[in-house]
Amino acid sequence: MSIKQISIQEGNVPVPLKTTIYRILQEAMNNVAIHGKASTVHVTLQNQGEMIELSIRDDGQGFDLDEVFANTGSHRGFGLASMRERAESTGGCYSITSHTGNGTCISAFWPNCASH
Repeated sequence: MSIKQISIQEGNVPVPLKTTIYRILQEAMNNVAIHGKASTVHVTLQNQGEMIELSIRDDGQGFDLDEVFANTGSHRGFGLASMRERAESTGGCYSITSHTGNGTCISAFWPNCASH
């Protein structure tokens, strides 16, 4: 089950961020579908004061971040790294928390330049 909470109007999202938000969400949902084994995914896109926040949280199996980024095989975390690069290249910041057995939460924040 996917639960979404969108509390920002499309016109309030700066044009350069629209594709970035879409691609981060696409990669996160792909990871949930392939690796997460989650029964519920919460997606939030909202204004948080002077920031735009994207959050994707699932109740899946989670994973060890250190292990994924240390892996030199086919499961190196390229998708996780690309999400970070996309957020940071558009002036945002990105965080991921995950623990084996406790799901994963991906968050990205950008200054809301449209609100000024």
